[in-house]
Amino acid sequence: MSVPPSRHRRLLLIGNIAAALLVLIGIAAVPKGDRVLVLVGPWSDPQHVVAVVRAAGGTLVATGRRPWIAVADGAAPDFVSRLVSAGAVLVLDGGFGAACLTRVFDR
Repeated sequence: MSVPPSRHRRLLLIGNIAAALLVLIGIAAVPKGDRVLVLVGPWSDPQHVVAVVRAAGGTLVATGRRPWIAVADGAAPDFVSRLVSAGAVLVLDGGFGAACLTRVFDR
């Protein structure tokens, strides 16, 4: 059974739009400043995200709604790679942190 050409075009258009959106989200998520959103494995100990931030030489700014999310500051140029080496599963731009915060700490 063959698919009509108009359906192929529609699927191709939807696929291209989805790919473009994923690229735009990926570009927006790349950390651009000192403040980042840090995620560790949800199966981790609740204090693991704090330990990861400290091990990377960062400062904990806020915790997330879940114990595996935190916002951190780090001035080192390799801060993101240090977070990943310390155990972060994902590091995103700090702008995404506003949706995940519960409380903010004083610096």
